[in-house]
Amino acid sequence: MLRSRPITILSFVVLIALAATMVVPLWSVAATAFSTKFGSLQPGVILWPNPWSLEGFDTLFRRLNFLLPFANTFYVTVVGTIAHVLLSALGGYVLVHEELPGRRIIAGIILLTLTIPSQVILVPLFVVFKQFQLLNTLLSLIVSELVSAFSILLMKTYFEQVPKTMIESARMDGAGHFKLLKDFYFPLALPGVVTVAAFQIVHKYNLFIEPLLFIRDPQKVTLQIALQSVILGESSTSTNDFIAPNVTMAAIVLALIPLLIFYPFMQRYLVRGLTLGGVKE
Repeated sequence: MLRSRPITILSFVVLIALAATMVVPLWSVAATAFSTKFGSLQPGVILWPNPWSLEGFDTLFRRLNFLLPFANTFYVTVVGTIAHVLLSALGGYVLVHEELPGRRIIAGIILLTLTIPSQVILVPLFVVFKQFQLLNTLLSLIVSELVSAFSILLMKTYFEQVPKTMIESARMDGAGHFKLLKDFYFPLALPGVVTVAAFQIVHKYNLFIEPLLFIRDPQKVTLQIALQSVILGESSTSTNDFIAPNVTMAAIVLALIPLLIFYPFMQRYLVRGLTLGGVKE
């Protein structure tokens, strides 16, 4: 017991130090965001705004029209996530039927796509989107990675845990595929559905390469691209174009708020979904 106490204390010290390396930068970002333009230009690390000011946020919305990228990102995230979850659930539902011809081969091919980096298909996607006139549209961001092997196989794993006796009983009562999926598979596999949705929300919200490649219209720009523009604007030498650090940090704070709200709310579903998803009856 005596020997373990110094190790415990040392462990706490190390963990606190590691936590500080993550918390202090975020705290400094928030403090700078709520500082005045002059205060944010002061040298050193800012840990407390003096005086407090919403000048950076006012500049974001009035001068830089930061609300439009938020709206575009919200649209892509919500519509893209719903479409992804529905299609992944349909794929998992098909694969769970043992009478499907070549079921193992199809599942193997889907699993094989996990070995292909997403960056490899960006150029072919660009060519296809250009042919179908999808460039400079938010639909291109929704269609790209509309389904994924990970989501389909995860849904398949969850659907396999639904009691077969219950499904057979529902079929004897005349339930069709749509009713089975809506009334049985979806409710009983809800942790898996929420897990797929949560991963997709974070992925769609943080899209960067796709909008950078597919979007050129300033009215269709997404949050991460707008954030990059604000950050790079710090290096401008023109007085009219100069973006102060408080504006940059305000943009970062606004971009972080949705995820900071989302993660604590969804954490229990994520942990439960990933844990149960790896267990088969």
